[in-house]
Amino acid sequence: MTNPPSEHHFQTNQPRELLACIEFAAEQAAKAAEDHGAWRWLIISTTLAVQNACLCALDFGDEYGTKGMSRLDARDVTRWTKNGRRGPQPLAVREPRIVSPLELLRRVGDPFFLRPPFQLPLQRQMTESFDDLVDLRNTFLHFSEDGWTTDLREIPPLILNACGVIRHLAVTQPIYLRHAGANHKARVAAALDAIEAAMEHYPVEPAA
Repeated sequence: MTNPPSEHHFQTNQPRELLACIEFAAEQAAKAAEDHGAWRWLIISTTLAVQNACLCALDFGDEYGTKGMSRLDARDVTRWTKNGRRGPQPLAVREPRIVSPLELLRRVGDPFFLRPPFQLPLQRQMTESFDDLVDLRNTFLHFSEDGWTTDLREIPPLILNACGVIRHLAVTQPIYLRHAGANHKARVAAALDAIEAAMEHYPVEPAA
């Protein structure tokens, strides 16, 4: 950073948030077998890491991040820029409405939003698995007075699927590395390796 913030400010960006999420997820994965509470944070951080990986890919070369916005916000920003940025700046420039995690995943698999070879080879099973992970994330984010009961054997395949998405976007075919810090790709890869190793050693629910 050429102009770091003062000691009273926190400054970050999408690649940093991706790295922070996936490294935190790796820490939780290492604890999960002995501390079942770690699964909650593993699910939350891995879901957020997928979102950040998608946004890193979609936002590259897109000055205002319209590829991750709702269609209405993206339309407003596009009209404003095509009009030479004359008139009031659209609210979406300052407060964009980002689409859902599942829609972000769909967009990185769409050549309209992300061209090959960076485009994610998206399959239905990948989408369904990530949808299940988001549902679990939402469950853990909303407190229930009765608590939760979750079959942990169902989680490792969902985590491994999410790791596959992140690996493609951040390690195998990253488009955004110019905006990332030093050793970003290697650190993401190391965190993914650690998570995958932890998941492969956890018992998986047998097929019905």
